[in-house]
Amino acid sequence: MNGPDFTIVEGTTFGFGITWEDSGTPREAIDIAGCAAVFRLCPASSSQTLAECTTEDGGIKIGPLKGQLTVNLAPGKTAGTSGALWNGARYELRVMYPSGDVYSLVRGQARLIPAVIE
Repeated sequence: MNGPDFTIVEGTTFGFGITWEDSGTPREAIDIAGCAAVFRLCPASSSQTLAECTTEDGGIKIGPLKGQLTVNLAPGKTAGTSGALWNGARYELRVMYPSGDVYSLVRGQARLIPAVIE
């Protein structure tokens, strides 16, 4: 699914929440208990990681409600990294099931703006 464009201020906390639901009527939250997740930012023309957080490093929390993910990119992940590689940067949030199934939940464009306060 295409997501919103994100603007991140260099060296600050950035976060968002999402609930993964099916397309039925009524919409039902997808069970992601026991899954892993990764949020990654990359330059427009490569898969080089500019910044990342995961369930493994504590930057992504699953739950407490069914289908719910909370992404929290710590300030240190973007501090001192503004520059040309961020022009046209893109992001993606993926969920990985223990079975090996991988789902791309949301992706879009991101930009990093230099901080005023250091």
